[in-house]
Amino acid sequence: MTDTQKQAHEQGVTELAGHFKRGSLSLKDYALAMLAYTQAVEPEVKAFAHHDANIVAMQTERLSALSSAGAPLPELFGVPIAIKDNIDTCDYPTEFGYAPASGRTPGVDAYLVHKLRQAGALVWAKSRTTELAYLQPTITANPRAPGHTPGGSSSGSAAAVAAGLVPAAIGTQTNGSVIRPASFCGVYGFKPSRGLIFNGGVLKCAPSLDQVGVFARSVEDVAAVAEVLVGGHQQESGQLIFPMQLKSICKEDPPLPPKFMFVKTPMWERVDPAAREAFEALADELKDCMVEVALPQSVANALAWHKTVMEAEMVGSLQGLVAENGGQASAPMLEALARGAQVLAADYLVAHERMRAAA
Repeated sequence: MTDTQKQAHEQGVTELAGHFKRGSLSLKDYALAMLAYTQAVEPEVKAFAHHDANIVAMQTERLSALSSAGAPLPELFGVPIAIKDNIDTCDYPTEFGYAPASGRTPGVDAYLVHKLRQAGALVWAKSRTTELAYLQPTITANPRAPGHTPGGSSSGSAAAVAAGLVPAAIGTQTNGSVIRPASFCGVYGFKPSRGLIFNGGVLKCAPSLDQVGVFARSVEDVAAVAEVLVGGHQQESGQLIFPMQLKSICKEDPPLPPKFMFVKTPMWERVDPAAREAFEALADELKDCMVEVALPQSVANALAWHKTVMEAEMVGSLQGLVAENGGQASAPMLEALARGAQVLAADYLVAHERMRAAA
């Protein structure tokens, strides 16, 4: 099947960009087809916290005018992207998956959303997140495994890409919240090194751990979106972050033969037998290019360190918002805030330093 024979929802980021630049696909026709697909599929998947055909139409008109004027088309021209609902957008509400924040419309884009729009992307929808990007699940279904969780906290972003509702989506990660739902939903999730994507305008959960990530259905598509987002800013340390040619890099052959490492963490004994069998089968398949490594005792407590840092920082980031709303929050959130409030400064600093040293 050629690219042009694919249905609208099957098109990937790089395919779409090529079609629009060649003029082999009309943006308006594509948007209408995707709207129809969304109306048919989204009620079952429930990936979107907000999706508005009028907002899509306004963006489509602006981009179509750019194309009609004969101007050079930016790299993500016409590509629909879902934005996790803890990332500010000027047109859609941003409610954090938190009932008391219903109707919150910041009126200004997060920096990363601004960069996506500058690159010609369509902000298609706001994807559902767990409450305040923590544990309390949202209502999103897993389109690849009905009846199973899509994973969190970037539940809607992963599910939307898996269901074909968008070719790419943006999520965030504080404790596995990009790579976990990507795995559960069978799509690619890319969480770049800390600080490569500026997170101004993103809800702070645990600032030293919070990061932005990208979902798509191919490595090339992940690279195309991430390349737009990476760099062009200065970190708090003063270090300048420069753009990276990720699209070119992902097509290159590895400079060395790949070598994989299989590490059984302290959680290995709790792994479901079926999952354990699958991991071991994969390890056997990769045995010629893989080594099994025992986790050093020096990092065996990494999960506990991470929990200490995360919950302590959540108090500073989220306690005020919850308190302003009469303490309204799920039990897991309230329990995490209560634990975080009990963390001593010395324990926080030790955990933070040990995480840094073990990285």
